[in-house]
Amino acid sequence: MLPLEGYRMLDLSRLLPGPVASNILADMGMEVIKVEETEPRYGMGRDVLTHPDPTPEQEVAWAAYNSLARNKKSVALNLLDPDLRPASQEVFYRLAKDADVVLEGYRPHVVKWMGVDYETVRRHNPRIIYCSISGYGQHGPYIKRAGHDPQYCAVAGTTPPASLEAGQRGHGVPLADYSSGIYAAVGILGALIERDRSGEGQAIDIPMVATAMSFTRANSARFVREGSHHSGQGRAAGRFTYIQCSDGKYITTSNAETHFWESFCRVIGREDFIGLRDAVGPEVDRMEEEVRAIFLTKTRDEWLRALWEADTCAAPVNDMAEALEDPRVREAGMVWEVDHPSEGRVRQMGFPIGFSRTPATFRSFAPLLGQDTQEVLQAAGYSDAEITGLEARGIAKRWRGVRQEAPSGKSAGA
Repeated sequence: MLPLEGYRMLDLSRLLPGPVASNILADMGMEVIKVEETEPRYGMGRDVLTHPDPTPEQEVAWAAYNSLARNKKSVALNLLDPDLRPASQEVFYRLAKDADVVLEGYRPHVVKWMGVDYETVRRHNPRIIYCSISGYGQHGPYIKRAGHDPQYCAVAGTTPPASLEAGQRGHGVPLADYSSGIYAAVGILGALIERDRSGEGQAIDIPMVATAMSFTRANSARFVREGSHHSGQGRAAGRFTYIQCSDGKYITTSNAETHFWESFCRVIGREDFIGLRDAVGPEVDRMEEEVRAIFLTKTRDEWLRALWEADTCAAPVNDMAEALEDPRVREAGMVWEVDHPSEGRVRQMGFPIGFSRTPATFRSFAPLLGQDTQEVLQAAGYSDAEITGLEARGIAKRWRGVRQEAPSGKSAGA
Protein backbone atom coordinates (compact mmCIF):
# COMPACT_ATOMS: atom_id res chain seq x y z
CA MET A 1 0.00 0.00 0.00
CA LEU A 2 1.33 3.42 -0.97
CA PRO A 3 1.54 6.21 1.65
CA LEU A 4 -1.33 8.31 0.25
CA GLU A 5 -3.71 5.63 -0.98
CA GLY A 6 -7.29 6.50 -0.05
CA TYR A 7 -6.90 10.26 -0.59
CA ARG A 8 -8.39 11.95 -3.66
CA MET A 9 -7.50 15.25 -5.34
CA LEU A 10 -9.29 17.28 -7.98
CA ASP A 11 -6.51 19.03 -9.89
CA LEU A 12 -7.49 22.15 -11.83
CA SER A 13 -3.91 23.29 -12.43
CA ARG A 14 -2.00 23.58 -15.71
CA LEU A 15 1.56 24.16 -16.98
CA LEU A 16 4.20 23.36 -14.28
CA PRO A 17 3.73 24.46 -10.63
CA GLY A 18 0.44 22.66 -9.90
CA PRO A 19 1.32 19.57 -11.94
CA VAL A 20 4.58 19.28 -9.98
CA ALA A 21 2.62 19.28 -6.71
CA SER A 22 0.06 16.73 -7.84
CA ASN A 23 2.80 14.60 -9.42
CA ILE A 24 4.54 14.29 -6.04
CA LEU A 25 1.30 13.25 -4.38
CA ALA A 26 0.18 10.93 -7.18
CA ASP A 27 3.49 9.06 -7.15
CA MET A 28 2.89 8.43 -3.43
CA GLY A 29 -0.53 6.95 -4.13
CA MET A 30 -3.03 9.80 -3.99
CA GLU A 31 -5.79 9.48 -6.58
CA VAL A 32 -5.31 12.63 -8.67
CA ILE A 33 -8.12 13.49 -11.07
CA LYS A 34 -7.11 16.20 -13.50
CA VAL A 35 -10.22 18.32 -14.15
CA GLU A 36 -9.20 19.73 -17.51
CA GLU A 37 -10.47 22.22 -20.03
CA THR A 38 -12.19 20.54 -22.95
CA GLU A 39 -10.33 22.51 -25.64
CA PRO A 40 -6.75 23.85 -25.90
CA ARG A 41 -6.20 27.58 -25.43
CA TYR A 42 -3.44 30.19 -25.39
CA GLY A 43 -1.13 27.92 -27.40
CA MET A 44 -0.13 26.06 -24.24
CA GLY A 45 -0.53 22.41 -23.31
CA ARG A 46 -2.43 20.96 -20.36
CA ASP A 47 0.95 20.87 -18.64
CA VAL A 48 4.41 21.68 -19.96
CA LEU A 49 4.86 18.10 -21.19
CA THR A 50 1.70 17.92 -23.32
CA HIS A 51 1.38 19.08 -26.92
CA PRO A 52 -0.52 22.41 -27.13
CA ASP A 53 -2.94 21.21 -29.83
CA PRO A 54 -2.19 17.59 -30.64
CA THR A 55 -3.53 15.08 -33.10
CA PRO A 56 -4.68 11.87 -31.37
CA GLU A 57 -1.39 10.24 -32.38
CA GLN A 58 0.66 13.10 -30.97
CA GLU A 59 -1.28 13.04 -27.72
CA VAL A 60 -0.54 9.34 -27.23
CA ALA A 61 3.14 9.78 -28.09
CA TRP A 62 3.67 12.75 -25.79
CA ALA A 63 1.82 11.05 -22.94
CA ALA A 64 4.29 8.17 -23.04
CA TYR A 65 7.07 10.48 -21.83
CA ASN A 66 5.01 12.74 -19.56
CA SER A 67 6.29 12.07 -16.05
CA LEU A 68 4.37 15.08 -14.68
CA ALA A 69 0.98 13.50 -15.37
CA ARG A 70 1.71 9.82 -14.82
CA ASN A 71 -0.40 8.01 -12.23
CA LYS A 72 -3.23 10.53 -12.75
CA LYS A 73 -6.68 10.46 -14.32
CA SER A 74 -8.31 12.97 -16.66
CA VAL A 75 -11.84 14.32 -16.71
CA ALA A 76 -12.57 16.97 -19.34
CA LEU A 77 -15.12 19.49 -18.03
CA ASN A 78 -16.08 22.86 -19.49
CA LEU A 79 -16.05 25.36 -16.64
CA LEU A 80 -15.11 28.32 -18.86
CA ASP A 81 -18.17 28.71 -21.11
CA PRO A 82 -20.68 30.90 -19.19
CA ASP A 83 -23.63 29.16 -20.84
CA LEU A 84 -22.42 25.70 -19.86
CA ARG A 85 -20.91 26.61 -16.54
CA PRO A 86 -23.92 25.98 -14.25
CA ALA A 87 -24.21 22.39 -15.42
CA SER A 88 -20.43 21.91 -15.28
CA GLN A 89 -20.35 23.30 -11.76
CA GLU A 90 -22.87 20.71 -10.62
CA VAL A 91 -20.59 17.96 -11.94
CA PHE A 92 -17.61 19.48 -10.15
CA TYR A 93 -19.51 19.84 -6.87
CA ARG A 94 -20.56 16.21 -7.00
CA LEU A 95 -16.95 15.15 -7.52
CA ALA A 96 -15.79 17.50 -4.74
CA LYS A 97 -18.06 15.83 -2.17
CA ASP A 98 -15.83 12.77 -2.28
CA ALA A 99 -12.52 14.61 -2.63
CA ASP A 100 -9.95 15.46 0.01
CA VAL A 101 -8.07 18.13 -1.93
CA VAL A 102 -8.68 20.70 -4.66
CA LEU A 103 -5.62 22.19 -6.33
CA GLU A 104 -5.74 25.19 -8.66
CA GLY A 105 -3.21 27.49 -10.29
CA TYR A 106 -5.27 30.27 -11.88
CA ARG A 107 -4.78 33.96 -11.23
CA PRO A 108 -6.62 35.14 -8.09
CA HIS A 109 -10.41 35.37 -8.38
CA VAL A 110 -10.63 33.29 -11.60
CA VAL A 111 -11.91 30.29 -9.66
CA LYS A 112 -14.58 32.49 -8.07
CA TRP A 113 -15.66 33.56 -11.56
CA MET A 114 -15.77 29.85 -12.46
CA GLY A 115 -17.80 29.09 -9.33
CA VAL A 116 -15.32 26.58 -7.92
CA ASP A 117 -13.55 28.76 -5.33
CA TYR A 118 -12.82 27.65 -1.78
CA GLU A 119 -15.85 29.21 -0.11
CA THR A 120 -18.18 27.66 -2.68
CA VAL A 121 -16.58 24.24 -2.64
CA ARG A 122 -16.44 24.04 1.16
CA ARG A 123 -20.22 24.43 1.30
CA HIS A 124 -20.37 21.09 -0.47
CA ASN A 125 -17.50 19.57 1.50
CA PRO A 126 -16.40 21.30 4.74
CA ARG A 127 -13.42 18.92 5.03
CA ILE A 128 -11.88 19.98 1.73
CA ILE A 129 -8.24 21.11 1.60
CA TYR A 130 -8.14 23.80 -1.09
CA CYS A 131 -4.69 24.78 -2.35
CA SER A 132 -4.14 27.81 -4.61
CA ILE A 133 -0.84 28.46 -6.39
CA SER A 134 -0.43 31.90 -7.96
CA GLY A 135 2.36 34.28 -8.86
CA TYR A 136 1.87 36.81 -6.08
CA GLY A 137 -0.68 35.19 -3.78
CA GLN A 138 -4.39 35.66 -3.23
CA HIS A 139 -4.12 39.13 -1.65
CA GLY A 140 -2.01 42.27 -1.95
CA PRO A 141 -1.01 44.87 -4.54
CA TYR A 142 0.25 42.46 -7.23
CA ILE A 143 -2.67 40.05 -7.56
CA LYS A 144 -3.71 41.32 -11.00
CA ARG A 145 -0.23 41.25 -12.47
CA ALA A 146 0.62 38.61 -15.04
CA GLY A 147 3.90 36.77 -14.91
CA HIS A 148 5.91 33.60 -15.19
CA ASP A 149 8.85 32.12 -13.31
CA PRO A 150 11.45 34.80 -14.26
CA GLN A 151 9.22 37.62 -12.98
CA TYR A 152 8.53 35.91 -9.63
CA CYS A 153 12.21 35.07 -9.15
CA ALA A 154 13.19 38.66 -9.98
CA VAL A 155 10.82 40.12 -7.39
CA ALA A 156 12.05 37.55 -4.84
CA GLY A 157 15.65 38.72 -5.23
CA THR A 158 17.01 35.43 -6.56
CA THR A 159 18.38 37.17 -9.68
CA PRO A 160 19.94 40.39 -8.34
CA PRO A 161 21.45 42.97 -10.74
CA ALA A 162 24.99 41.99 -9.76
CA SER A 163 24.37 38.48 -11.10
CA LEU A 164 22.97 39.83 -14.35
CA GLU A 165 26.00 42.07 -14.79
CA ALA A 166 28.21 39.03 -14.29
CA GLY A 167 26.46 37.31 -17.21
CA GLN A 168 24.10 35.05 -15.26
CA ARG A 169 20.99 34.16 -17.24
CA GLY A 170 18.47 32.82 -14.79
CA HIS A 171 18.82 29.64 -12.77
CA GLY A 172 18.90 26.97 -15.45
CA VAL A 173 15.65 25.55 -14.04
CA PRO A 174 12.38 27.39 -13.25
CA LEU A 175 12.99 27.91 -9.55
CA ALA A 176 9.65 29.51 -8.65
CA ASP A 177 7.67 26.90 -10.59
CA TYR A 178 9.31 23.90 -8.97
CA SER A 179 9.59 25.40 -5.49
CA SER A 180 5.90 26.33 -5.44
CA GLY A 181 4.95 22.82 -6.52
CA ILE A 182 7.06 21.29 -3.76
CA TYR A 183 5.73 23.69 -1.11
CA ALA A 184 2.17 23.06 -2.27
CA ALA A 185 2.62 19.31 -1.81
CA VAL A 186 4.10 19.87 1.66
CA GLY A 187 1.29 22.28 2.60
CA ILE A 188 -1.37 19.83 1.45
CA LEU A 189 0.15 17.03 3.49
CA GLY A 190 0.35 19.28 6.56
CA ALA A 191 -3.28 20.33 6.15
CA LEU A 192 -4.42 16.72 5.77
CA ILE A 193 -2.63 15.77 9.00
CA GLU A 194 -4.22 18.72 10.82
CA ARG A 195 -7.64 17.83 9.40
CA ASP A 196 -7.33 14.37 10.92
CA ARG A 197 -7.15 16.10 14.31
CA SER A 198 -9.67 18.90 13.86
CA GLY A 199 -12.05 17.44 11.29
CA GLU A 200 -11.99 20.73 9.36
CA GLY A 201 -10.58 21.64 5.98
CA GLN A 202 -8.84 24.89 5.09
CA ALA A 203 -7.48 27.00 2.26
CA ILE A 204 -3.77 27.11 1.41
CA ASP A 205 -2.20 30.11 -0.35
CA ILE A 206 1.06 29.41 -2.22
CA PRO A 207 2.56 32.63 -3.71
CA MET A 208 5.31 31.66 -6.13
CA VAL A 209 7.26 34.80 -5.29
CA ALA A 210 7.34 33.62 -1.66
CA THR A 211 8.48 30.08 -2.43
CA ALA A 212 11.27 31.41 -4.63
CA MET A 213 12.33 33.88 -1.95
CA SER A 214 12.55 31.08 0.62
CA PHE A 215 15.58 29.84 -1.32
CA THR A 216 17.42 33.08 -0.53
CA ARG A 217 17.42 32.33 3.18
CA ALA A 218 21.22 32.41 3.57
CA ASN A 219 21.69 35.56 1.47
CA SER A 220 18.85 37.42 3.17
CA ALA A 221 20.13 36.53 6.64
CA ARG A 222 23.56 37.82 5.69
CA PHE A 223 22.05 41.01 4.32
CA VAL A 224 19.93 41.82 7.37
CA ARG A 225 22.86 41.02 9.65
CA GLU A 226 25.58 42.89 7.76
CA GLY A 227 23.69 45.15 5.36
CA SER A 228 25.69 43.68 2.50
CA HIS A 229 24.76 41.81 -0.67
CA HIS A 230 28.19 40.15 -0.68
CA SER A 231 27.72 36.37 -0.97
CA GLY A 232 31.29 35.31 -0.34
CA GLN A 233 31.85 34.32 -3.96
CA GLY A 234 34.59 36.94 -4.34
CA ARG A 235 36.80 34.96 -1.97
CA ALA A 236 39.22 32.47 -3.48
CA ALA A 237 37.45 29.34 -2.31
CA GLY A 238 34.23 30.45 -4.00
CA ARG A 239 35.76 31.31 -7.38
CA PHE A 240 35.82 27.81 -8.87
CA THR A 241 32.25 26.60 -8.88
CA TYR A 242 32.57 25.74 -12.59
CA ILE A 243 35.90 25.09 -14.33
CA GLN A 244 36.49 24.12 -17.94
CA CYS A 245 38.96 21.34 -18.76
CA SER A 246 41.04 20.53 -21.85
CA ASP A 247 38.29 18.47 -23.52
CA GLY A 248 35.80 21.35 -23.28
CA LYS A 249 33.88 19.67 -20.46
CA TYR A 250 33.35 21.23 -17.05
CA ILE A 251 33.75 20.18 -13.45
CA THR A 252 32.30 21.83 -10.38
CA THR A 253 34.18 22.34 -7.12
CA SER A 254 33.11 23.82 -3.77
CA ASN A 255 36.05 23.64 -1.41
CA ALA A 256 34.97 26.14 1.22
CA GLU A 257 36.31 24.15 4.20
CA THR A 258 39.98 24.59 5.00
CA HIS A 259 41.01 20.95 4.52
CA PHE A 260 39.19 20.69 1.18
CA TRP A 261 40.80 23.89 -0.07
CA GLU A 262 44.25 22.71 0.99
CA SER A 263 43.76 19.39 -0.83
CA PHE A 264 42.53 21.22 -3.91
CA CYS A 265 45.64 23.42 -4.02
CA ARG A 266 47.94 20.42 -3.59
CA VAL A 267 46.23 18.49 -6.42
CA ILE A 268 46.82 21.36 -8.86
CA GLY A 269 50.41 21.75 -7.66
CA ARG A 270 49.97 25.23 -6.19
CA GLU A 271 50.36 24.99 -2.43
CA ASP A 272 51.28 28.66 -2.50
CA PHE A 273 47.57 29.39 -3.03
CA ILE A 274 46.54 27.81 0.30
CA GLY A 275 46.95 31.09 2.19
CA LEU A 276 44.62 32.88 -0.24
CA ARG A 277 41.54 30.89 0.76
CA ASP A 278 39.70 33.87 2.29
CA ALA A 279 41.51 36.62 0.41
CA VAL A 280 39.83 39.17 -1.84
CA GLY A 281 41.23 41.61 -4.37
CA PRO A 282 43.61 41.64 -7.36
CA GLU A 283 45.78 38.79 -6.13
CA VAL A 284 42.74 36.51 -6.11
CA ASP A 285 41.88 37.60 -9.65
CA ARG A 286 45.39 36.63 -10.78
CA MET A 287 45.15 33.32 -8.94
CA GLU A 288 41.86 32.52 -10.64
CA GLU A 289 43.37 33.08 -14.08
CA GLU A 290 46.23 30.75 -13.27
CA VAL A 291 43.99 28.03 -11.84
CA ARG A 292 41.72 28.08 -14.86
CA ALA A 293 44.76 27.80 -17.12
CA ILE A 294 45.99 24.81 -15.12
CA PHE A 295 42.70 22.98 -15.59
CA LEU A 296 42.98 23.39 -19.35
CA THR A 297 45.98 21.02 -19.28
CA LYS A 298 43.97 17.84 -18.52
CA THR A 299 40.60 16.34 -19.38
CA ARG A 300 37.62 16.44 -17.09
CA ASP A 301 37.92 12.76 -16.14
CA GLU A 302 41.64 13.09 -15.41
CA TRP A 303 41.00 15.99 -13.03
CA LEU A 304 38.06 14.24 -11.39
CA ARG A 305 40.11 11.14 -10.60
CA ALA A 306 42.80 13.29 -8.99
CA LEU A 307 40.40 15.47 -7.04
CA TRP A 308 38.30 12.56 -5.77
CA GLU A 309 41.43 10.67 -4.75
CA ALA A 310 42.43 13.68 -2.67
CA ASP A 311 38.94 13.85 -1.09
CA THR A 312 37.93 17.25 -2.44
CA CYS A 313 34.42 18.46 -3.28
CA ALA A 314 34.27 17.91 -7.04
CA ALA A 315 31.81 16.50 -9.55
CA PRO A 316 31.26 16.42 -13.32
CA VAL A 317 28.92 19.00 -14.84
CA ASN A 318 26.69 16.56 -16.71
CA ASP A 319 24.59 17.38 -19.71
CA MET A 320 21.19 15.65 -19.81
CA ALA A 321 22.48 12.60 -21.69
CA GLU A 322 25.24 12.13 -19.11
CA ALA A 323 22.91 12.76 -16.16
CA LEU A 324 20.48 10.06 -17.31
CA GLU A 325 23.33 7.56 -17.44
CA ASP A 326 25.20 8.69 -14.32
CA PRO A 327 25.57 5.64 -12.01
CA ARG A 328 24.52 7.57 -8.90
CA VAL A 329 21.43 8.94 -10.64
CA ARG A 330 20.57 5.39 -11.69
CA GLU A 331 21.20 4.03 -8.21
CA ALA A 332 18.90 6.71 -6.77
CA GLY A 333 16.08 5.45 -8.99
CA MET A 334 15.75 8.71 -10.89
CA VAL A 335 15.31 7.01 -14.27
CA TRP A 336 12.22 4.88 -14.66
CA GLU A 337 11.87 2.66 -17.73
CA VAL A 338 8.60 1.11 -18.84
CA ASP A 339 7.10 -0.40 -21.97
CA HIS A 340 4.53 1.69 -23.83
CA PRO A 341 2.11 -0.01 -26.27
CA SER A 342 3.01 2.23 -29.22
CA GLU A 343 6.25 4.00 -28.26
CA GLY A 344 8.20 0.99 -27.03
CA ARG A 345 10.57 1.23 -24.09
CA VAL A 346 10.44 4.78 -22.71
CA ARG A 347 12.28 6.55 -19.91
CA GLN A 348 10.82 9.01 -17.42
CA MET A 349 12.15 10.98 -14.50
CA GLY A 350 11.89 8.94 -11.32
CA PHE A 351 10.79 9.83 -7.79
CA PRO A 352 13.42 11.30 -5.43
CA ILE A 353 12.11 10.09 -2.05
CA GLY A 354 13.18 6.60 -1.03
CA PHE A 355 10.65 4.80 1.19
CA SER A 356 11.95 1.57 2.72
CA ARG A 357 8.52 -0.15 2.79
CA THR A 358 6.25 1.78 0.43
CA PRO A 359 8.30 3.00 -2.54
CA ALA A 360 6.64 5.13 -5.20
CA THR A 361 5.70 3.12 -8.30
CA PHE A 362 4.77 3.67 -11.91
CA ARG A 363 1.11 2.73 -12.19
CA SER A 364 -0.12 4.41 -15.37
CA PHE A 365 0.99 6.67 -18.20
CA ALA A 366 -0.15 10.29 -18.36
CA PRO A 367 -3.87 10.31 -19.17
CA LEU A 368 -5.19 11.40 -22.53
CA LEU A 369 -7.65 14.31 -22.37
CA GLY A 370 -10.95 12.97 -21.04
CA GLN A 371 -9.61 9.43 -20.81
CA ASP A 372 -11.29 8.82 -17.45
CA THR A 373 -14.39 11.00 -17.82
CA GLN A 374 -16.69 7.99 -18.19
CA GLU A 375 -15.23 6.03 -15.28
CA VAL A 376 -15.05 8.94 -12.83
CA LEU A 377 -18.53 10.27 -13.59
CA GLN A 378 -20.00 6.79 -13.33
CA ALA A 379 -18.40 6.42 -9.90
CA ALA A 380 -19.99 9.76 -8.95
CA GLY A 381 -23.43 8.36 -9.78
CA TYR A 382 -23.98 9.48 -13.38
CA SER A 383 -25.63 7.00 -15.72
CA ASP A 384 -24.30 6.26 -19.19
CA ALA A 385 -27.21 8.20 -20.65
CA GLU A 386 -26.46 11.22 -18.46
CA ILE A 387 -22.78 11.18 -19.41
CA THR A 388 -23.70 10.96 -23.08
CA GLY A 389 -26.02 13.93 -22.58
CA LEU A 390 -23.28 15.97 -20.87
CA GLU A 391 -20.96 15.28 -23.76
CA ALA A 392 -23.57 16.11 -26.38
CA ARG A 393 -24.10 19.50 -24.75
CA GLY A 394 -20.35 20.23 -24.62
CA ILE A 395 -20.22 20.12 -20.82
CA ALA A 396 -17.93 17.09 -20.63
CA LYS A 397 -15.65 15.34 -23.10
CA ARG A 398 -14.48 11.75 -23.44
CA TRP A 399 -11.34 10.45 -25.15
CA ARG A 400 -12.40 8.94 -28.48
CA GLY A 401 -9.07 7.52 -29.64
CA VAL A 402 -7.51 4.17 -28.80
CA ARG A 403 -7.34 3.80 -25.04
CA GLN A 404 -3.89 3.31 -23.54
CA GLU A 405 -3.22 -0.13 -22.15
CA ALA A 406 -1.75 -0.72 -18.73
CA PRO A 407 2.06 -0.54 -18.79
CA SER A 408 4.03 -3.73 -19.12
CA GLY A 409 7.61 -4.38 -18.12
CA LYS A 410 9.13 -3.60 -14.76
CA SER A 411 10.06 0.03 -14.14
CA ALA A 412 12.80 1.23 -11.85
CA GLY A 413 10.09 2.47 -9.51
CA ALA A 414 8.25 -0.82 -9.36
